Amino acid sequence: TYDRAVAIIRAEHPPLMRRSCIHEEIAQGLGLANDSPDARPSIFNDDEEFALLTTHDELLLKMLYDPRMRPGMTPEEARPVAEIIAAELMGGPA
Repeated sequence: TYDRAVAIIRAEHPPLMRRSCIHEEIAQGLGLANDSPDARPSIFNDDEEFALLTTHDELLLKMLYDPRMRPGMTPEEARPVAEIIAAELMGGPA
């Protein structure tokens, strides 16, 4: 579990780059810690196509903070819960 997060963002970056860094670092500090080339559409895809949090990223944060997701769950425990939450968030059957 996280206790705290620290992000250092270079002041020399252009304004949009700084804002993008702030979005990504806050989301990572909230628990979405891994970048992935498979994450699309997402700020966590390092191809820099997406500068700010996408709807996909926001849904992942909602899933992560759903009370049914508990710290310490194994992937086997979390996967079915995550699938139910995802279906609910997308408006489909749970």
